[in-house]
This record gives sequence, C-alpha cells and structure tokens, in this order.
Amino acid sequence: MQRMTVLFAVSLAFAGCATAAPARTAPPRTAYVYATNADSVTNEPVNVGHVEMPFGESFAGSYHSPQLGDLFLDQSGERVTGTYEYDHGPCRATGRIEGRAVGNLLRFSWSEDQSQCGRMAPITGHGYLLFWQQRARDNVLNARLDGEYGFGDAELGAGHWSAFRDRVRRPAPNRTPTGPRSIFEDATRVR
Repeated sequence: MQRMTVLFAVSLAFAGCATAAPARTAPPRTAYVYATNADSVTNEPVNVGHVEMPFGESFAGSYHSPQLGDLFLDQSGERVTGTYEYDHGPCRATGRIEGRAVGNLLRFSWSEDQSQCGRMAPITGHGYLLFWQQRARDNVLNARLDGEYGFGDAELGAGHWSAFRDRVRRPAPNRTPTGPRSIFEDATRVR
C-alpha cells in the first residue's frame, strides 16, 4: 500500500497536479536600446541596441553633447571615467562619470557640481550610454553615444543624453579642487 501511495504521488507530480514551492523569478532585465523615428542630427530612423563594441573602438575620446557640453572619457579595460562641463545659465556646471563598459554599453554613475550656480549639494544619479557609429556625408564613420540618465539610484527616467565624438581628440581641461565639495581631482594626480 505504501508503494502505491508513492507511485500515485509521483504520477500526480508528472501530471502537473502536485503543488510545489513557487518558482523564483529573476528580476526584470532592462533592454538597453536607443530607438527613434527621427534622429536629432539626421532626421532618420535609428535603432541601436547592446552589441559588441566595433573592432578597435572604445569609449575614450573627447565628445560634444547638447545636454552635457564638453565630455571627456578615458577607458582602461572595462573601467570608464570622465568629466563634463556645460553652461547652466550664467554659471558653469561640472560633472564626473564613472562606470563599466560591456561591449558598446556603458553603465555609469554621475555626480554634478553646480556650486558656482549657488547649489551647494552635488546632484547625483546613474545612466547608460550606447556607443554606435554613423557614416557622415564625407564617408567617414563618426562615433556617437546615446542613452538615458536618472537621479539618485534610478538609471532611467530623467532624460536623454547624447554625444558626438570629435574626430581629433581635444585634451580635457586641467582642473584642480576648488574646495571640499569639488568632484574633480588634480589632473596630474594618479589614482
């Protein structure tokens, strides 16, 4: 009789009638995609996703961004660091980006100093950028970055960031700390 009970329970399990502990589900995964029907530069449709970085490319370089102004990135292995600055009304805002690159995807944290504008506490957040290339009218491939950013712990939701890499790299400005809240380190100091 005991053997019959075990066989009956096993047959119920195979038939899907047995109750089991609920399966653990993985946390939702963000699909990193930049897609638009009308790109702000070309007015053409664009759809860029997370793929391998094009051969010989990296995130390193000097860029211009409509949102971030001048952006300067360095890459060592997967680690990417950089600075940016832009005019914020009558004053200058400065920021720092630190993140990790996997293929053409850079996920980063950012910190922005607007103390020259009267805001004493830095603004912080997270974001992502996708590296991609676009053929220019002169048939040269231009590097671009597009992605999103968020405030605090959020990686999304606050807006779109884009940048265009300069064909000839410009040097980053040589910044020195201006006070205890500065997010910049002396450019000559090695970390």
